[in-house]
Amino acid sequence: MFVPDVNVATGFYTNWDSFVKVDEKILGWVKNQPKTPPKPGVVLLESMEEVAYTLDEAFRKGGREFLISKKVYDRLNSIFSFSERRIGGNGFNMGKALHELGLTPLVSFPCRPLKIMINSPRVKVACKDGLKLPNQAIRIEDPEYDHLIFEFKENPKKGVYISGRHILSWDLMSFYGKFDEEFFDYAFNKKYTDILIFAYAHLLLPVYKEKTKEIADRLEEGRRPKVHFEFGQGSMESLKYAIKIFSDKQCTDSWGLNEKECVQYFGAESENLEDLKNSTLEAAKKYGLDRICVHTSKFVFSISKIEPKKEIEALVKGCIVATSASMGGISENLVKAQKLSTYNIQSKIERFEGYNFCLVPAYKNPNPKILTGLGDSFAAIQALIALA
Repeated sequence: MFVPDVNVATGFYTNWDSFVKVDEKILGWVKNQPKTPPKPGVVLLESMEEVAYTLDEAFRKGGREFLISKKVYDRLNSIFSFSERRIGGNGFNMGKALHELGLTPLVSFPCRPLKIMINSPRVKVACKDGLKLPNQAIRIEDPEYDHLIFEFKENPKKGVYISGRHILSWDLMSFYGKFDEEFFDYAFNKKYTDILIFAYAHLLLPVYKEKTKEIADRLEEGRRPKVHFEFGQGSMESLKYAIKIFSDKQCTDSWGLNEKECVQYFGAESENLEDLKNSTLEAAKKYGLDRICVHTSKFVFSISKIEPKKEIEALVKGCIVATSASMGGISENLVKAQKLSTYNIQSKIERFEGYNFCLVPAYKNPNPKILTGLGDSFAAIQALIALA
């Protein structure tokens, strides 16, 4: 198999992703709409002026993820046509990637409305009376939540200087830290799960940041599997709180993040490789971690105490899978992805201060069909291979 055949669980959230391609209408709206920068530390956008500001920034510097109020969510839906809808969420995207590679992961579904469950692939869902398929675990009364995703391609003539996506999320499930309690019984127990991979903290509203204690307390019980925690952009306060709690309790084995998050959370001076490398090494030492993995669009690396051969395999296969996903589907594009050229960055293995530094270039896909969920796909595969 392309990946180890072990029991994997991914969490914590599954939701709708609604997409719109940035076109002349959106560009015109952003240009003409009054803009107001969100106040420092504010993670919930409550005005269209704030939305316009963040989109304008995204077209120049790259997209991020913001939380939005219901009023803003309704207004955006009334102005723009989010015609394409796919099931998403960090936990679901990770599980879907593993499923496409032949595994049957346990995936977290805190809310289980009919349409999401009947459209999900045949992954495992935790229920009170055992593990079931998604269509066997429907809860009709559960709400649906939605993340609005603006996808854009580089076009300097039109004021878009980078390709990417910008996510605006209306999701009380994630905001309030509504967890899948049945998932905990299986995913946090090494009797059923070998590796747990999750992301969630960046979506917690700061007032609910202490929900992280629930996760840490369960992981401290002594029966946990190996754990990979993936960062995200959203609530900086909530994610920093998670960093502290998980570090204090030493209940995770591996962390993952991108270059922007490395600047935001580890204090990297820039997104240049040397700055990212140095800040990640200091973070690994500061937080007592054996492994941190950083992914960018051009290269990926890990600072790790795991043997280099295994790390290189994890990084390379993670890149292959993320590139395959960007081509429209993982399983059917694995071979095609490996035929693409890579960025002009030399693979490298170095040893310093008790850690291995492993670096590989990413693949170039000049015409991606999908831009969302690629980091999740990479995270799931590299964490699985490294920790297996």
